[in-house]
Parts: sequence; structure tokens; C-alpha cells
Amino acid sequence: MNTNDDHDLPPPQTAQQALLALRERAEKRRYLVTQAVTDKSPDDMQRLVQELQTHQIELEMQYEELLLAQAEAESARAEFVNLYDFAPVGYLTLDALGCIRQLNLRAAQQLGSIRQRLLGRRLALFVAESDRAACADFLQQLGQSSDQRHTCELDMRRQDGSPWFGLLEGSQVSFTDHEPRYHVALLDVTERRATRDALAASETRFRRLFEQSADAVLLVRNLHIVDCNQAALHMVGASTKEQLLRQPVTYLVPELQPDGQLSADVLERHHQTLRRQGISRFEWYRYSLQGEGMWLETTLTNINVSGEQLMQVVWRNITEQRAAREQLRAEKEYTKSLLDNSLDAVVALDCEGTITAWNREAERYSGQAEAQVLGCNLFVLFPQFGERGRAMLRQVLETGERAMQANLPYAHRPGHYDAYMVPLRGPEHSTITGLLLVIRDITERNRLQEETTRLQLTRQQEVLSAILATQEAERKRIAEALHNGVGQLLYATKLHLLRSTDATRDKSLTLLEDAIRMTRTISFELTPGILEDFGLAYALGELVRRIPEASLKASLHVSGLEVPLPKLLEVAVYRMVQELFNNIIRHAGAQEAFIHVVREGDQLSISVEDNGHGFNPEPRPDALPGIGLPGIRSRVGLLGGTLHIASRPGQGTIITIELPVR
Repeated sequence: MNTNDDHDLPPPQTAQQALLALRERAEKRRYLVTQAVTDKSPDDMQRLVQELQTHQIELEMQYEELLLAQAEAESARAEFVNLYDFAPVGYLTLDALGCIRQLNLRAAQQLGSIRQRLLGRRLALFVAESDRAACADFLQQLGQSSDQRHTCELDMRRQDGSPWFGLLEGSQVSFTDHEPRYHVALLDVTERRATRDALAASETRFRRLFEQSADAVLLVRNLHIVDCNQAALHMVGASTKEQLLRQPVTYLVPELQPDGQLSADVLERHHQTLRRQGISRFEWYRYSLQGEGMWLETTLTNINVSGEQLMQVVWRNITEQRAAREQLRAEKEYTKSLLDNSLDAVVALDCEGTITAWNREAERYSGQAEAQVLGCNLFVLFPQFGERGRAMLRQVLETGERAMQANLPYAHRPGHYDAYMVPLRGPEHSTITGLLLVIRDITERNRLQEETTRLQLTRQQEVLSAILATQEAERKRIAEALHNGVGQLLYATKLHLLRSTDATRDKSLTLLEDAIRMTRTISFELTPGILEDFGLAYALGELVRRIPEASLKASLHVSGLEVPLPKLLEVAVYRMVQELFNNIIRHAGAQEAFIHVVREGDQLSISVEDNGHGFNPEPRPDALPGIGLPGIRSRVGLLGGTLHIASRPGQGTIITIELPVR
């Protein structure tokens, strides 16, 4: 029943196209057969044709199924070839000797050559010599079992000798000519191996550091100790790790910390910080196995050990450091207390003048708090102290000795102060690391000194008053004695001589007249009654009038004496002017003298000027001391005044006295 039409049809391209073509041919042949057999044919012939037709159709259907199966096989083969050749994993087929019988493109790339050159070569040639024994063992394991998979990691070498690490996984699959075949998958695990080696090295280093660390180190899982080093055992006084392993981290920790916090709360708070930040550090108190208390600086860190997330706890015994810190804090507080309770303002400076410390007294003096001035330059902050302070600072830095400036006035308030600047040296005492400025308020001291001076002057004036009063009383007594005694006696003698007729009477009367006049003069000089009766201005005028013009031409100028002066001061002024006149008459050899006595407010000025031959105000060491000027100096000093002498030989003398009027 085959016709040439079967050979004329083109081969099908796909299974669906082949099925449609066969279906078309079957329909066409059925039509031709049906047309060829007519009703005129015998029945047997008709049945035979029908059977042949049916058989033909069955064969064609089987042929269709075969074509369809072939197409699917080709498709599957194409997919297998695609998967095999372009798979990201290298595939090899090895014989019993380890020779490569088949491999894909990835395997060729891994071995560093093309497939044609690799076929028939032993896989061991691409294995480092150190791992070839392991490669042989792997092939032996594959030959001994047909239903198990075996793996092996080898140090491989490419065709050009470059190293890499390969993971081989294979199994025995079939026998050809009684020879086993092995299918092997080849993975490049170089990066994984490097990562694993790095991790192993890291873990080795960690273990070495863990064991050899000088700090106590513990590994904690779920807040329980799973490992610890020797330093941790030594710190808590344990002899074996079993004494600490599986214990909670709060083991040997008191329920309450010294500051009153619950130890469990402290740990939980820092555990939460560890979760947020990856690290937490704090201090807490615990005991050793022997009950000895200690302070530990505890550091919590998350760490990965062999793929397991653990918490690393580092203990550092800071008992001594904490004690030293507490002592330092106490000393600083003590120092701060001393500074704050100091009566002086104390300011610490660096070598540039920047403020580093500032006590309460300095705050009170300046009105600025410590927080406002720390870090500021003292001389910029207080310009009024600037140039003077910089000079002191330079002096201290250059000489290394303290500097002082005394009795400085405040800029914004009344009063005075002394400033001291002292160098601060480092531990070696060789370099100056800073300076200490001490400001001492001397306002009260000055007031007390002034009060003391005033009291001393008052006492001196009282003493002078007593002395002058005593002198005046004694002079008055002597004057009265001269006037009432000697004077009366002389006057009586004069009267007696007037009645006498002796030839010597005239001469005796003359002598008696001189004696009486001299006695009156002495009496007047001893106690000028007119000072008490008419005041200082008239008494000074009378003193000038009694000087003979032949001896000295004197001029007097008085001003401001309308209001009487204190009696003691009037007597002192009169006696000083009297003594100055006596000095001019006796020693100056002057023809003219000018006297000015002027009161202005609470100040009395006395100026006595002459045109005599002058003298040296500084006495010679070999000169005998007089009683004139020293007496005047003594009186001026007792009265709290000042004495100034301006004199040069041949150019006259000017003596000026300034006295306070109290």
C-alpha cells in the first residue's frame, strides 16, 4: 500500500507538524481506497480491503507516535546538552583510573583548557601534589560503593598552574565494558575556602587572645557563662573553669550596688544598650569566691564564635584606680573647698592667660560665675587689668619667680587690692605649666591702717598737747616768776636808785632799764598773752612788729584765720613761726623775709621765705645736730603734717609746712 507519495512528502520539522501531515495523508488514502472499491466487488474483497485499510491506519498512527517520541527525545537532548554544557557547575565523567571521559564547558574553564585537550587526561594532574593522595582516596571510595555520594575538597591547579580550591561530589553511575564510570560535580570553593580560612585564623587569634588576655574574658550565652580564660579564674579566685561555667553573670554579685541600684537592673539596662549599640561599658561591684569585694570595669560586646552569636564580657579590676580616683576626687573637692572658702580671689591661668579655675571669691569680686569665664582670656575679659596683668605674666614666665603689685584700685567699686602671680610647675618642676593669680582685698586693711594712723596721730596730738600745755604752763610760771619776782625786784631797785644821789645812779638806771626790758621780752616770749587774748593773726603780727627793722625787714600775709583754730594748733603754729624767725635772724644773714599763713578749708599752709645765704637741707654726717629744725619737724610730724625745705647756698630758703585742721 506504500506509494510514491510517501517519499515525496518533506520530513516534518516538529512533532505537531508531523502529526498533521500524517493525518492529511491518512484521510487522502482512505478516500482513494473508498473510491477504488465499488459495490461491484465481491464481499471478501471488500472485507480484505477494509482490514488492510485499518491495518494501514494503525501503522500510520504508530508511526506518528514514534515521530512524536523522537521529537520529544530530541528536545530533551537539546535541553540536557544546554544544561550540561552551560551549567554553572563543572561536570566530569571519569573512568576507574580517574581519566576524564567527558566534561562540560564549566569544567573545562575550571581546569583552564579546552575540552578536546582535556579528554583522556587524568584528573590528578590538575591536583596539587599535597592533595593527590586525597584525590586517589576519593576515586577509591567511588569505586567501592555504587549507591552513595562522596565529597572531597582538593587544592587544584589549572593548566597554567594558577591555584584554586575545588569541591568534588561524585557517585558511580554505570559500567561500560565492565569498567566503572563516575559522575563528578566540580565546584570552585576558592572564595569559600578563603573565607573559611580567614574565619579559622580569626577564631584562632580570638582563642589565643581569649586565653592569653591580661583582662578577664568570659563568653556568655543567655546571660550564663559558657567559657572563661585564666585571668577570669584568677580574678575571682577560682582554680578550675567548672567553678564558673554555667553560672549566671550575676554570680557573686550583691543584690544592691553601693549606690543603691539593683544589680539585676543595672545588668538589664546595659544589656539593652548592647542590643542597640553593639557595645556597652559600665562599672559595678562584685565579690571573689573568697568574699573579697572588688570594683570591675565591665565591657559587653556581641561576638560570633564558630557561627554562634555570643556575648563577650571583659572584666578589668579597677579597685585601685577607683580608690585613687575617689581620693583624687576627694582631694579636688577639698582643694575646691579651700579655694571657694578662701578669703582671697584665686584664679588659675595657663601660660597664655586663659582662665582654667575660678573660685567663689573671684565670682564675688567680678560678679561673673565660673561657667561664664572658664576658657576666656583674663586680660580680654578684664581690660582694666590687661597691660598690668600681661606685664606680671611675662615677668613670672621669664624669671620663674612670683610677682606682686600692691595697692591697686578697683575699677568698678571703691577700695584697693594686692595682686600676686605665682608660677605653677609640672611634675619635673622644670617647666611652668600655668600660673596662679591671687587677688587680696586690702580695702579693710587700708581702712584699719588709716584708722590706726589716725589714732596714732590723735595720741601724738594728745601727747603734743600735753607737752605743749606743760611747756606753756612752765613758761607761764617762769614768765610770772620773772615778771612778779625779778621784774618787781628790778623795778624796786630802779625806784630806789632814782631817790639816790650817788654819782653812778645814771649808769645804774640805764642797766636796770635794760634788765627790765629784757625781762619783759623773755616773759613775752615764754608766754605770749596776746595769743590767748587776741588770737593767732594778731599774735603773729605782734611777733613781726617786735623784730627790729635794722635786723630784718619782715612781711606777713595772713588769710582764712577769721575762725579760730584749735588752741593746740594755734600755739604750735605760733611757736614754729617764732622758731623760723629766730633761725633767719641768727643764721640766714637775710635782709628780707616773707611769711604767709593761709587756711583753706581743712588745710593750713605756712610758707616762710628769706633772701639769706641758704644752706644744704641734707645735714653733713659730721655736723652737730641742732634743735631748731628738728623741733619743727617733730611738731609737724605730731600734728600729721608735712615739711618741705627748698634751699641752696647763696639763693635763700623757702620752708613750706602743710598742716591738717581737725
